[in-house]
Formats: sequence, structure tokens, C-alpha cells
Amino acid sequence: MDLTIISTYRVRVDAYGEFQELLGRHWPVLRELELVTNRPPQYFAGSPDIDGGVPVVEIFEWASEQAAAHAHEHPAVGEIWQRMATMWAGGAAPVRTHLAVHPLQVAG
Repeated sequence: MDLTIISTYRVRVDAYGEFQELLGRHWPVLRELELVTNRPPQYFAGSPDIDGGVPVVEIFEWASEQAAAHAHEHPAVGEIWQRMATMWAGGAAPVRTHLAVHPLQVAG
């Protein structure tokens, strides 16, 4: 299983500040529960798109193959995820994606 996760979100402009606060709580809660590695997450944001969604990217590493399933069962994580879900932007683009990836060795 690939343990590095790239999550993308499309957040409503009016909820962007609150979403940033939730992201600030997300990884510490996962870390306290020992569900992610101690490698700090990375965050990126773009300009609002035509539908008014602000693209936000979060990159982190699960601590184990079972960690994601455990996160789905924990109330503290569920509370954060439920609040995040109230902040999605509408429009044609997906409001969130989660990609599990691994390092790629490129010859060059």
C-alpha cells in the first residue's frame, strides 16, 4: 500500500479561513493518535477557479496500512472531516480527491 497521500480540496472562498484552521488541527490530531508519521505535512493553495473554489492541497504520510481505516473510526478525526465537508465549493470539478502515491525514481 502507498502511504503518502495527496489530498486535494476545492473550498468555498467564504470558508477558506476556517478551512485553513481545520487543516491546522487535522494533522496534529492524526499525529496524536499515531495515525501519521512524524514527517510534517505540506500544504499548497491556488487562486479561486471559475466556479469560486479555492484549490487546496495537503500531503502527508499514513503511519501504517491500517491507519486510514482507524482514522475513519475515530470521533475526533470524523468531527474534523465532517466540518471540512461543509466547506466544499460547488461546480463541475471534484470537491476533493485523495491519491495514494509512492516515490518514483526517474533516470536522468
